Order: sequence, then C-alpha cells, then structure tokens
Amino acid sequence: MLLTRALSALILAPIIVAGVLIGGWTLAGLLALVLGIAAWEFARLMWQGGYRPAWWIALILIAGLVVDPMLPGARLAPVVIGLILIGSLTWHMRHRGATVTADWALGVAGGVYLGWAGRQFVLIRAWPDGAAWLLLVLAGVWLADSGAYLVGVRLGRHKMTPSLSPKKSWEGLIGGIVIGVVGNGLVAAALGLPVIHGAALGLLGGSIGTLGDLSISMIKRQVGVKDSGQLIPGHGGALDRIDSLLFAAIAGYLYLTWFAGLPAV
Repeated sequence: MLLTRALSALILAPIIVAGVLIGGWTLAGLLALVLGIAAWEFARLMWQGGYRPAWWIALILIAGLVVDPMLPGARLAPVVIGLILIGSLTWHMRHRGATVTADWALGVAGGVYLGWAGRQFVLIRAWPDGAAWLLLVLAGVWLADSGAYLVGVRLGRHKMTPSLSPKKSWEGLIGGIVIGVVGNGLVAAALGLPVIHGAALGLLGGSIGTLGDLSISMIKRQVGVKDSGQLIPGHGGALDRIDSLLFAAIAGYLYLTWFAGLPAV
C-alpha cells in the first residue's frame, strides 16, 4: 500500500509541478480537468446518499470561476454564477421528488466549492513570482501531509475524530505541522522567498489542510463510502487527493494578500 502510494505520487508530482511552472492556460486546463473529475466523484457520492445533483451545474461553475482570471476585464465569474443560479433552479422545476431542492443546492454548492478553490490557484500563479508562491502553497500541504502520515503511523495514540477519519491522530497532526513549518521554511529559502511566509504556509497546510481532508471524510462517511473514487492507485479518487489543497489554496491566497503584501484580485 505504501509503495503504491509512493509510486503514484512520483508520477503525479512532476505533472503538477510542470503545470504550475508553465502556468497560463495549461494550468487552467489542468485545474479544470482535475476539478471536473472531482465534481463527478462528488456527484456520485451524493447519488449513493439518495440525492441527484446535476453534474453539469458544477462543471459550468468550475469552468467559469477558473477561466475568469485568465480573461482580465471580462468579469466572467459574476455572469456564470448569476446565470447558473437562475438557470439551474429553473431547470429543477421540471423535476419531482422529495430531494429536488437539495439536489439543486448540492449541485451549486459543489461547483462553487471546487471552482472557487481552483480560482485561487490561478490567482496565485498570476502574481510576480507566482510559480514559486504556488509551489510553496502546495509544498506546505504535501510536507505536512507526509509528516502527519509518518508520525501518525509510528507514534499515533490519541485519535482526533474517530467517526470521520479513524487513522488520524493528534500526534500525527502535531508532527505534520512541525514538519510542514520547518520544511516549508526551507523550501521558501530555496525558492528565494521569505522564510517566515514559507513557515506560515506550512502551518496552514498542516492545520487548514487537515480541515479540508476531514470535510470530505465527513461527506464520505455520511453516504457510507471509504474513497471518492479509484482513479489514483493507493490514493483513491481525485477528490481524495485534492481535499487538503482546496482549503489550503483559499487560506494561502488570503494569507498572502493580508500578510505578504501581494495584490488581491
């Protein structure tokens, strides 16, 4: 299992890093693809829970929110959100059933959740030195996640939330945060960025990123599913792999605009 996870990570990491370094439409397209798969997995989870959210609603919202920063002055996001709110609710009027309102709300919520987080990746990449900043956000999550796994396996005794994630421990969380802070500070120095901001993003990766992980665990446990999919051997589905990154991207963007002096968009 550990070997499978490691091999999958070795294959995926270069693709992600390449997308970040290239940026532009390549990164936007990669994000749209991954988030679209995650939206499909989210819809399937809801279907197993007895709901019927429309996948196309989430897809349109994801596309609009991710592409909008690539078209300065177009203000695509407000148009897409406005039309989707009207069009999707109108479309659901033709349906009958006890869950029709929840189906509509889940489709919109899933699209906004995934699309807004994806938008933060594009916004960070658009800054001067944006590739380095975005890599720093990603590294903060990856280091903390790896640290939490290694420490948790060896030293984990006190479970955090057994009902949501039976394997997560407080020892693993603390170990992940420490490794994330120290390791990401070193990554920041290697990238020529302030160490303090690297350490802070490592802290966010270990704490806020964990909340992102647990939020998807909550959804999966409610519908009685272990993984969101089987796309990535040893890792589960796309949603399983990006859950921490989604929260970390939003928190990282806010941190960098509030405390690192980078321009908000």
